[in-house]
Amino acid sequence: MSVISCKGVWKLFGPDPLNYFKNMAENASYEDIRRAGYIAGVKDVSLEIDRGEMLVIMGLSGSGKSTLVRCLSRLHDITGGSVEVEGQDIMALSQSELIDLRRRKMGMVFQSFGLLPHRTVLENVAFPLEMRGQDKHTRRERALEMVKIVGLEGREEYFPRELSGGQQQRVGIARSLAIEPDLWVL
Repeated sequence: MSVISCKGVWKLFGPDPLNYFKNMAENASYEDIRRAGYIAGVKDVSLEIDRGEMLVIMGLSGSGKSTLVRCLSRLHDITGGSVEVEGQDIMALSQSELIDLRRRKMGMVFQSFGLLPHRTVLENVAFPLEMRGQDKHTRRERALEMVKIVGLEGREEYFPRELSGGQQQRVGIARSLAIEPDLWVL
């Protein structure tokens, strides 16, 4: 069984994308979609990712890479098609089930890192463990371990604004690894 399975995934942006998608011509081009007042962020993507497999999505700036990754984690609801994570249709998950999936199975790192500016490096790395309800001592130990792995020892008490872009990215990576995710989405 695939860990992630996408079949015919579409993500349209515009005033009423679901309604437009239902009535859209089967062979609509990007230009046809644009003339109708919509933007196709993701157009008919199908893929299977098996356990232990790594998938790299490459493309030009603005080609929909980040939008697709956001669809895989349901940070964007898809307009058409299906996305399954370990056989579960993520569009059918309730908000609490979706939060649980992200907290327990997915580690995510984004282009903008999403660091909390008022928290230190150590607090940022420990944040997902705090959201899980882990005790302070356990999450501190795990966060220290992750900080060491990404080479930021000595900067545990720095705030994001005091770090370079590359160091901020490593904080995001450490945070995403702290939960020992089954799926790692970057």
